Amino acid sequence: MTHKEFVSEMAQRLDLTQSKVSDLLDATVTVLNEKLSENTQISVQNFGVFETRKRAERISVNPQTQERYLVPPSIVATFKPASGIKEQLKTLEEDGK
Repeated sequence: MTHKEFVSEMAQRLDLTQSKVSDLLDATVTVLNEKLSENTQISVQNFGVFETRKRAERISVNPQTQERYLVPPSIVATFKPASGIKEQLKTLEEDGK
């Protein structure tokens, strides 16, 4: 689903203009980015938890040259879905088999 399709769907469901929904979505993403950059955990009820984690440094190998190099530690954003979403995904997975 593209950004435009998502905004259109939300506008229909909320009976708002696409412009207002787009502004709300932009504001939501801005707040999420700000809070994650402050290393704040964000929990959205019935959806999941956004948080940042530190990845440890590691040694990697270039497959073409076999050269080894050190990859420095980094901070990454992660998402853990709520149990309700996990169950829906399991149902979809089982129906697809």
